[in-house]
Amino acid sequence: MSLDPTVALRGPTTRQRAPGLRSGLGGVVRGLLLAALCAGVVGSTASGCPFCPQSLAPSLGEQMASAQVVVVATWVELVPIENSEKKHTRFEITRVLKKHPLGPAKGEAAIVPLERPGPKGAIEIWFGTVSDGKLSWTYRTTATGSAIPYLEKAPAADRPLPQRLDFYAGYLEHQDELLAEDAFREFASAEFKDVKAAASSFSAANLRDWLTNERIPGARKGLYGLMLGLCGTAEDEAFLKRLIEPNVDEIRLGIDGVMGGYLYLTAGKGLPFIQQKKIADPDAPFPETYAAMQALRFLWSYGGDRVPREQVLQVVRGLVERPAVCDIVINDLARWKDWSVQDRLMALYGAKEYNLPTIKRAIIRYQLASLRDVPEGADPESLPHVVAGRRHVETLREKDPKRVAEVERLFFPE
Repeated sequence: MSLDPTVALRGPTTRQRAPGLRSGLGGVVRGLLLAALCAGVVGSTASGCPFCPQSLAPSLGEQMASAQVVVVATWVELVPIENSEKKHTRFEITRVLKKHPLGPAKGEAAIVPLERPGPKGAIEIWFGTVSDGKLSWTYRTTATGSAIPYLEKAPAADRPLPQRLDFYAGYLEHQDELLAEDAFREFASAEFKDVKAAASSFSAANLRDWLTNERIPGARKGLYGLMLGLCGTAEDEAFLKRLIEPNVDEIRLGIDGVMGGYLYLTAGKGLPFIQQKKIADPDAPFPETYAAMQALRFLWSYGGDRVPREQVLQVVRGLVERPAVCDIVINDLARWKDWSVQDRLMALYGAKEYNLPTIKRAIIRYQLASLRDVPEGADPESLPHVVAGRRHVETLREKDPKRVAEVERLFFPE
């Protein structure tokens, strides 16, 4: 059996890390944020863990569920090619984890028409699909022996997700990095309601250790902070607060999840601390303030059973006074249909620190969106925010007609 050389080269898609974001922070981070906001004023909550990177490869379980053939291949040797300096690579199929009539049998040799150095006995897991009577290998990953029983024991894809997460919780930060990363991917793709339902699977002691372990990737710590907020006690409130307290002028990957877990665990009692330390303090660095914003967004979307939304709004409104995040916050308030800052935004339009195109566009979008927030059957003239919005839009048309027309064309096409 030989393999398509293009497929043979394909391996696991690596998680996109962000080690370079510390330099050029404003342009890189804000550019990414604004690109997301350009989808429109009214957005929806993304699926998946709210504090996990979304650019992850599918988990092995997801690969297993979608594949029709799954085998374990063991490296045997390089095979010389006649009249050529190049070599092919021989593998032996040592396990068949998912059978198909067109798939290879245990003990069969598989020749990859590429030179892939050993060492001898190295293990790979191959996933294949069958289409039009032809088997194609679509994904492969190097593995250790512990990955095989892991895949064999993993719950079926049709099991309730909280039950599946209970299994994967036992492999978070496993000594085999492949399994640790794969278990994390399962949680990262799960919605908050399912992570919450699996809270009894978490060990608060383990989570505290992981959150303070510098060797653990920061991208995972957002999930661990959230998990501790779901299963922790009053003792963990103080622990999370200590992690949050420093104002660090660099990106602390995962600190948004730590803040989210803290706010959820404290049922809103921690809001004044976050407001004072990360929002009201004009010297709070942008990464810390933005992390607090993410935590507040999480609380708005998922913490209604813990904190009244009006309390969240009171804190978020304070972010309007921070020029570095003002435009992002204005879009959030518009999406949440909070029109309480209409007059304040008009006072800020064009002011010294707010005289930026992104902030001006956000204010215009906000005022235009307020005109469209009319419940079915309601008289627009009876709604104070619509009346105020119309007045403010007229003022903006006089002051900045080209920009208003641009925003209408881009975000509110007829």
